[in-house]
Amino acid sequence: MILISGYCLLVYSVILPVLISASKLCDLAGLQRLNKNLKVDTESLTKYQWIAGQLEQNCMTADPASENMSDVIQLANQIYYKIGLIQLSNDQHLRAINTFEKIVFNETYKGSFGKLAEKRLQELYIDFGMWDKVHQKDDQYAKYLSLNETIRNKISSKDVSVEEDISELLRITPYDVNVLSTHIDVLFHKLAEEIDVSLAAAIILDYETILDKHLASLSIDTRLSIHYVISVLQTFVLNSDASFNIRKCLSIDMDYDKCKKLSLTISKLNKVNPSKRQILDPATYAFENEKFRSWDRIIEFYLKDKKPFITPMKILNKDTNFKNNYFFLEEIIKQLIEDVQLSRPLAKNLFEDPPITDGFDKPKSYYHTDYLVYIDSILCQASSMSPDVKRAKLAAPFCKKSLRHSLTLETWKHYQDAKSEQKPLPETVLSDVWNSNPHLLMYMVNSILNKSRSKPHSQFKKQLYDQINKIFQDNGLSESTNPYVMKNFRLLQKQLQTYKEHKHRNFNQQYFQQQQQQQQHQRHQAPPAAPNYDPKKDYYKILGVSPSATSKEIRKAYLNLTKKYHPDKIKANHNDKQESIHETMSQINEAYETLSDDDKRKEYDLSRSNPRRNTFPQGPRQNNMFKNPGSGFPFGNGFKMNFGL
Repeated sequence: MILISGYCLLVYSVILPVLISASKLCDLAGLQRLNKNLKVDTESLTKYQWIAGQLEQNCMTADPASENMSDVIQLANQIYYKIGLIQLSNDQHLRAINTFEKIVFNETYKGSFGKLAEKRLQELYIDFGMWDKVHQKDDQYAKYLSLNETIRNKISSKDVSVEEDISELLRITPYDVNVLSTHIDVLFHKLAEEIDVSLAAAIILDYETILDKHLASLSIDTRLSIHYVISVLQTFVLNSDASFNIRKCLSIDMDYDKCKKLSLTISKLNKVNPSKRQILDPATYAFENEKFRSWDRIIEFYLKDKKPFITPMKILNKDTNFKNNYFFLEEIIKQLIEDVQLSRPLAKNLFEDPPITDGFDKPKSYYHTDYLVYIDSILCQASSMSPDVKRAKLAAPFCKKSLRHSLTLETWKHYQDAKSEQKPLPETVLSDVWNSNPHLLMYMVNSILNKSRSKPHSQFKKQLYDQINKIFQDNGLSESTNPYVMKNFRLLQKQLQTYKEHKHRNFNQQYFQQQQQQQQHQRHQAPPAAPNYDPKKDYYKILGVSPSATSKEIRKAYLNLTKKYHPDKIKANHNDKQESIHETMSQINEAYETLSDDDKRKEYDLSRSNPRRNTFPQGPRQNNMFKNPGSGFPFGNGFKMNFGL
């Protein structure tokens, strides 16, 4: 820091004598040296302006025919051109035009800088609609005239399609303040019919362009009004940060009433609301949600407080019947939008807007802007996070309300189909909602899962579950610190497990039905073989039940063993273990076939108590319905199995 300061002091000590000596008389050489030492940047602007002033005061008063006058004009043109470039870089286009004109209007000594300035000026004249100063009026000018005529005719006939023609004209002359003002007027007329974020954003863009390019020509009142209008639209229509424009407004006039009231209102709301990241950012929502703990206070503030958060007369300029702060906020937004549409600075009200009464005759949904949808989302999240059951129930309806306003009509229909009929959603729906409003996605998931509990299992239902599971897996939500996310994750896992068990039961039922059909067919084909039991085989031990086990206990034991020795287990083991698994499963099937049938079980029990009853000691029956000679695995005989889930 000391070295930098020392360097600056050294440079200044070199330049200062030059400045002093050059200021006394026309020290052209000194001014030329100073010019060489300067960069073309904002920091050098004041020094260039000082040099230009010295040239104008001390050097350009000489006889134009003198020998040094040519060098003076050449240096002046160079200085003016550099000043103009710096002004352009600072968005001071009108000042740049005035600076470049100092070069061009000096017909005698234009030189190279005169040609450069002329080129810049012609481009700026077109951008600002100064067609009377444009030298070459080509096809672009002809199009400009044609569009102007079309716009004039459409405005006369109150045709709002003129907005398209004005937009096209702005592509030719983007900084013409008259065209921009007309465009703003048409956009406000459309906004009076429907509050649309794209319309509000376009109005803001036009006003910002006017502030950037025409600031010096705007009155203080106009600038204040523009900053106020932008702030209202940014906050309550776009739901974006308006702090820059509010500060600008108050820096111009700290007592400007409209900006003071607006600033106070926004400040009070921001003290209650969580940050937008906690509501709208997926990563913050899923993994940093514990940083905000005032969910009960949100419900209390918007739905239960008995007094308005700001005195009605301070913001509404009138008294109002107070129900709660949510409805009070609706009334505030309603009046602010009305005020903005009435004021619309620089616009000329070329179109007749819908009549405005004290009640501002519009449907309630007209005022339900993105800001109110955001408040709905906050209340929805509060209903899920609040430990107080009564408060949670009070805020719960805002979930459906917020979701309804957030989704398109088409997406809403897909959501309803998924909830009522378990139809899979379009591919990007879940990820789109997650990335724009993660809590609403969790609300959708919770609604779908709870609704599907009582619905029949189907392949569509499994596809829908897989879609939801993919969102959890792709975003690492099994590790979320948000309790509501984890609640939904556990609910999903439980329902996936229920679905698997259902599929497994269905498989077993189908399998036994197939075997029963085969048995019936075999009985019709040939007389049944004599029962053959090997008393050495303990079927009870194989199934892991006692000889006194009930039919229900035997079936439960069998199902547990089939899960343990499921074909998927075979795939997971090495080949050298497959034979033993096949043999074990064969014995399990043989044991269950006998013990699940009351008659066979009695015969088996008698055979064990009296081995001489076994007339075929050489081995088990050859028509065992669980055997499948030639394959070594009991599941076969043409039966189509589907172990996949």
